Amino acid sequence: MNQGNRESNARESSMAVQSELTGRYKCVADVMTRKTVSLSPHHGFAEAVSLMADRHFRHIVVVDTGGQILGVISDRDILRTLARTNNWQTKDVSQIMTRDPFTVKRETPLSVAVAKMVSKRINCLPVLDDEGKVCGIVTSTDLLKAYQKLLESLERHRATP
Repeated sequence: MNQGNRESNARESSMAVQSELTGRYKCVADVMTRKTVSLSPHHGFAEAVSLMADRHFRHIVVVDTGGQILGVISDRDILRTLARTNNWQTKDVSQIMTRDPFTVKRETPLSVAVAKMVSKRINCLPVLDDEGKVCGIVTSTDLLKAYQKLLESLERHRATP
């Protein structure tokens, strides 16, 4: 194979990878977790602890009766409360949640969501629909899974001649 054909094949392969990668993950909706676990602000702290322990996730969205977001509880919030509060059994979710959390929309570009998470040093962003109701959550784990798939795709394309 001559040099021109190799360069042409490499260029085509590179374009195919780029097309596959950009076509797969464009916005938050492409990687978010659609099923969120939520509590009302009046649920007890112990309920939040039990949910996280039983279901193996790290974030709970706190919503009002209309589905509007009020806050987020992370596993760090749980640990902080346990470490600092003697009477944690008497606390309710509204007393430990992070109020007015940073959020994104479904159509938010992934780069914007990642930048927000990095700059704010947070590990999740609740995703809101056009009415402002929670329709999902994007977490650092969701982003790492997408990144893993992108890397695997790049590795596959590099392995093929």
